[in-house]
Amino acid sequence: MDLHAFIQEYTDAVYHAGDPEAAARYIADPCIRHEHGHQQVMSLAENKKRIASFLASATNARFSYIAPLAEGEFYAAAYQFTVGAGDAEQTFSGIEIFRVQHGKITETWNTAAGRGPWG
Repeated sequence: MDLHAFIQEYTDAVYHAGDPEAAARYIADPCIRHEHGHQQVMSLAENKKRIASFLASATNARFSYIAPLAEGEFYAAAYQFTVGAGDAEQTFSGIEIFRVQHGKITETWNTAAGRGPWG
């Protein structure tokens, strides 16, 4: 599997198209999310709700991956995303690692997104 293409397809179908339901094609049920200080096992329904909440608060979200690396079942990248438009546009950045098994994202490791693009 080409992980670069898979993650870009996931990002386009779910976030850029604004379709939380499309997550069923890409995210395992359950999926483990690792964040600072804790991990959470999330059902697909919980992931769809998380995505829908993000999309409701982040209008016109556009993601790009910087310095992506794929090895085996792992895909890691610095990312940045913009939300809003015109004078209200804001940019955020962070790092995310995906583990993809049997064609689905089974785990993610996320840093908290910071304000501003990568320098």
